[in-house]
Amino acid sequence: MTTMAEPTPCPLCGGAEPRPHLCRRGHEIVRCPRCGFMFVSPPPSPAELAAFYRDPAYFQGGEAGYVNYLADQSWLEGLARGRLERIERLLPRRGTVLDVGCAAGFFLSVARERGWRPLGAELSDEMAAYARRLAGCPVAPSVDQLGIAPGTLDAVTLWEYVEHVPQPREEIERLATLLRPGGVLALSTPNTAYWTAIHRPEHWKEFSPPAHLGFFTDATLRRLLESCGLEVVALPHLTPRAPSHPYALERLLGQLRELVGSGASRRTPLWWSFGLAWRAAELASIAGYRLRWPGSDLHLGIEAYARKR
Repeated sequence: MTTMAEPTPCPLCGGAEPRPHLCRRGHEIVRCPRCGFMFVSPPPSPAELAAFYRDPAYFQGGEAGYVNYLADQSWLEGLARGRLERIERLLPRRGTVLDVGCAAGFFLSVARERGWRPLGAELSDEMAAYARRLAGCPVAPSVDQLGIAPGTLDAVTLWEYVEHVPQPREEIERLATLLRPGGVLALSTPNTAYWTAIHRPEHWKEFSPPAHLGFFTDATLRRLLESCGLEVVALPHLTPRAPSHPYALERLLGQLRELVGSGASRRTPLWWSFGLAWRAAELASIAGYRLRWPGSDLHLGIEAYARKR
């Protein structure tokens, strides 16, 4: 006689009867009827997750990871500057910032340039070594190994990290203890209220276990942070993007790129016209989706900025 595995309680609210939502890559994604949070049940073991993230393929061509993480340095450094500006507006001074899941250390490097004292945690040995060289600061495999005293950090950041954690509430509570009163916790995560996640979930690339284990909306993200004793200051939705362009626009954009090139391949002096055309097609497509599905969310990501009370 086969015994059924006990369902995993909701890691946000403890709800004991999550309902099946979607199966991806051999993993079951469930939804908590009490709070709406979606998560992988059961989650991979700690050993399986460690092996997954320590595999160099995760940052370089892995199926559920990045095509080439290091190639995005310029773009990620630009993101880091904007994020640090938002954090700096919430604090009286630039002090010590811990970046959890720091990868190659691009955020740490920008923080140091702006006068912060950065610390990093990164499970991948290869990425951690790269971050130490780039940012010139301590980077350890786990936060515990950094020896941070409670109540001493000015900011903790988790960029595209919380969705990788099997127990996000436990993780945020643990990190919040390291913040001084008034300190800021900031994070980003994919937006599970995005149109594709709602209407075409089988095609949403962020449903990608074992890389992603938790799937947040602004409501579940707010619930998570407030349940950990943090005051949510801002929950901006970012990167408006149409799920697709009409066929005619896709075809015209492809032909234009072939003729003039783009920023990546400047075939003619008119290469910039492709970028303008792409933006116009994007705006037209977004308008079409909003007419067809009023109130639909077309933002790819969410950021959150919260203070320790």
